[in-house]
Amino acid sequence: MEPENTTPNNNTQENKPVKKTGSGKKTRRKKKGSWFFPSKIYYKILVIIMALVAIGFLAMMTVVKALPTSITMPLIGVMVALLILGSVLLARKHRVLRILGLVVAIVFLGVYGMGIRYLTSTYAMFSNIAAEETSEVSKQSGKDITQEAFNVYISGIDQWTVERGYDLERSDVNMIVTVCPQTRKIMLTSIPRDAYVPLHRTGTMDKLTHTGIYGIDETLNTVHDWTGIDLDYYVKVNFNACVHVVDAIGGIDVKSPKKFKSKISRYRYKKGWNHLNGKQALYYARERAAFKGEDQLRVKNQQQVVEAVLKKMLSSSTLLTSYGEIMKTLGDEMETNMPQSDIEALIKMQLSDLGNWDIESQRMSGEYVMDIVASMDPSNTYQVLKVDQKTFDECLEGIERTMNPTEEEIQEMIENKKKTSLMNFINSLRGKSEEPAESEEADEN
Repeated sequence: MEPENTTPNNNTQENKPVKKTGSGKKTRRKKKGSWFFPSKIYYKILVIIMALVAIGFLAMMTVVKALPTSITMPLIGVMVALLILGSVLLARKHRVLRILGLVVAIVFLGVYGMGIRYLTSTYAMFSNIAAEETSEVSKQSGKDITQEAFNVYISGIDQWTVERGYDLERSDVNMIVTVCPQTRKIMLTSIPRDAYVPLHRTGTMDKLTHTGIYGIDETLNTVHDWTGIDLDYYVKVNFNACVHVVDAIGGIDVKSPKKFKSKISRYRYKKGWNHLNGKQALYYARERAAFKGEDQLRVKNQQQVVEAVLKKMLSSSTLLTSYGEIMKTLGDEMETNMPQSDIEALIKMQLSDLGNWDIESQRMSGEYVMDIVASMDPSNTYQVLKVDQKTFDECLEGIERTMNPTEEEIQEMIENKKKTSLMNFINSLRGKSEEPAESEEADEN
């Protein structure tokens, strides 16, 4: 009987696969990694970071809810596809495929990281934009502002942010912005700051600009009493808001009717088109001394600045590329009584089709006279502007036409919207500029 061989058999494979090399040597096969998830630690960390960014983006979209479904669903679909593609490519052994995976990861982190920043800015705006105090007239209009016309009163305060509390707030810019979403039309109606109006609180006569001394409610109620126009919302801005908004959208273009040197700043403006940054736009709108005998020119310049800002903010390329900066600026520098739900609805409406708006302007005019004003020494008279009844009536008619469009105008807009929606989307991707080609930078000397 032969003894049992207890020596291990070197020819056994011990259940581990082997492979013969060209030289006859046997090598162990490496254990295969997952086809979906990379095996190398640094690639794993990169995929985990991508997943965390995706979760953060989804969380912010859930909280903010400011984008329409037509945009959110493609964004989510592309996000999932890029996440899977990046992970699969990084799990490959081929060097070229891993490099492609790194490119996909960089694009993913850049796009959706920026998306988180934009949504965070929007959330901050929604948190900060409401008025600090509850206003008597600061109530929801009860309208569907994506379908019904509404009025916004713009009150421009002649203060910098750091001057709050050191001076009484005078309403330097006074404008009714009538918005009709059905026809995509906006009417800007400017009222001169020195307009002689009866105060809501006392019925005595004063300059419109002085109503700001008593607060935004007094301004809104006085204008409503005087015009009969329902002011659904207000927006109160100071000098900082003008500067920062214009800078956030990359500057604006205005067409000056004359060449002039600002008396309150170092800036010079050419006759014709001027490209303005934030401060240049502010002093262009504020200038009075350079237009002696032409007081209405200042009001016209203010309208130009507001119209240029609105056109550029609502343009497809600007809204998509500067969205985050615009939202941050509005939240920091603007006060309004427009509810968060209405702001969300407006953003969704504009982003859903990236349509253009037709913006028109009109202004009240009149004659300067000397008269008593309620907020100042009653023993003296001061220069006030008595608004011409004809221009007053024409402005009210213009607001009425904008708020109540005909069925023909509505149908025309619907047809135009169908024709131009694709072109608007293509232009937004191309970043097509609508700025005049002949516009030049304003001088600073």
